[in-house]
Amino acid sequence: MEIDCTRDPPIATLTVSNPGRKNAIDAPGAETMAERVNELAHDDSIRCVVVTGGGDTFCSGLDLAGDMGSLGVEGELEIGLNAIVRRLLRMSKPTVAKVRGAAVGAGASIATACDFVYAAEDAFFQWSFTNVGLGPDTGATYVLPRLVGTRRAMELFAFGERVDADAAVEEGIATECIPVSAFESTVDERVETLASRPTLAIGETKRLTYRSHDRSLEESLQAEARAQERLFDSADFVEGIAAFSADREPEFEGR
Repeated sequence: MEIDCTRDPPIATLTVSNPGRKNAIDAPGAETMAERVNELAHDDSIRCVVVTGGGDTFCSGLDLAGDMGSLGVEGELEIGLNAIVRRLLRMSKPTVAKVRGAAVGAGASIATACDFVYAAEDAFFQWSFTNVGLGPDTGATYVLPRLVGTRRAMELFAFGERVDADAAVEEGIATECIPVSAFESTVDERVETLASRPTLAIGETKRLTYRSHDRSLEESLQAEARAQERLFDSADFVEGIAAFSADREPEFEGR
């Protein structure tokens, strides 16, 4: 399998490619992907990261028939799949999952760890861990209950049921369901827009939103105030005010 990383600043695309296994990801591939995500998180020329699968499938999860690594289950998860999700969630720039076909098991977890999940009409999501006698991993028990609620998450985990793209949008699992014929152009447009937005402000917004579950009201108010103080010193804020005053569209640079 391969993890392809394409940089076309301000956008980067990570592609999971394992055609013979429906883009299942093995342990070395997961470690490589985690390294690439980390590199992109620290690349100031990149203002939006897209995660996708080669062909017409996103990712069918961990390749149980592939290379499982030498560190044992916990060790390999920590440096591979867990590291991918951790870095996607903590990255201070927007991330996009571009999903066609199956996003299953760890694939579903990786997709939903992205900030925006654009699903083609042929996409589906399935947390199928218990179907093979395993419990959820790759951050599934952290992300999914926050999207759909505890009881619904438990149902999806326990029964391993499939959620098609339109239902995924209704449940908050996906951002948008897009016809296959318009999928590439529509997602490209969404990604280009995200990459043109004020990256520092989006990063602060992401941190505030994701950490709000673990904060009191007072802690959230204080965190918002600290973030605003940092953003007041940004070039994008200066540009935003100048554009507003001149009644023109802002040209943000992500700094």
